[in-house]
Amino acid sequence: MKTPKYFSTWFEGWPELVCLDLDGTLVDSVPDIAAALDSALTELGVEAAGEEKVRTWIGFGASKLIEQALEWAQLSEDQHDDAYRLFLTHYHQHLTDNSTLYPNVKSLLKAFKHNGVPLALVTNKPSVFVKPILDHFELTEQFGWLLGGDTLEEKKPSALPLLFCSESIEALPEKCLMIGDSITDFKAAQNAGFKCALVSYGYNQGVDLRSLKADAVIDDLAELLI
Repeated sequence: MKTPKYFSTWFEGWPELVCLDLDGTLVDSVPDIAAALDSALTELGVEAAGEEKVRTWIGFGASKLIEQALEWAQLSEDQHDDAYRLFLTHYHQHLTDNSTLYPNVKSLLKAFKHNGVPLALVTNKPSVFVKPILDHFELTEQFGWLLGGDTLEEKKPSALPLLFCSESIEALPEKCLMIGDSITDFKAAQNAGFKCALVSYGYNQGVDLRSLKADAVIDDLAELLI
């Protein structure tokens, strides 16, 4: 297929590597995350936060999610370990009950694969959940790397996960792309020297993505193939 305009402009061809975020970029996982978190809060004797509120907390990893929930519920930080354990237990049992793929995820990944572009899944989600979610949506085989927030010593916005992948195949950072939905993904790309495309529909943590001056802000992943 013809090289899409973004890639022609950025790389003069297809990228040497693409790293993709998971939650809010490929999968709308908030319904299941929120349900698990609300179950944990209920067991701790407080009211549920609700999906709308939880949606604004996602993007910094599970431990930070629990921290934000405890602060919102006015619970002691001493309950973090219990809340974290309860959340992980509930989430593991209902990992993909109501999660859905965003539009054009599979067509984008297939286009990259068809054109020989290596793909890495780079998320701050605990790694134990990553493969089961990708398996559910039949995406696992598309990726050469599956990196969770606890896979390496550092997680996004650190450059380490992105550079770990690019250096393993000797890809030049300036020829690589990060696709995500938040300032966390943007900073990781910036720190690694990657180009960055942000999707407008994900979990932006209240940040106006267009103010970040990413290389592209798109409303649909299909825009990257035009």
